[in-house]
Amino acid sequence: MTNKIEELRQKAIQMCAEHGVTVRSYGQAWWLVGNGINRVVAELAGLCRTDITPLTIAER
Repeated sequence: MTNKIEELRQKAIQMCAEHGVTVRSYGQAWWLVGNGINRVVAELAGLCRTDITPLTIAER
């Protein structure tokens, strides 16, 4: 099971790199930083493309 989780984490890190998102360890979580992305997630395994899609910025 641990190997599968590690495999999914590596796939998520690769996907993030392909979309210009940096993955940083943040205590027991992961910090995703990129253009329009500034998010902390508890687990990388299971991360999908919509999780790293930049948020729309709307003026008020």
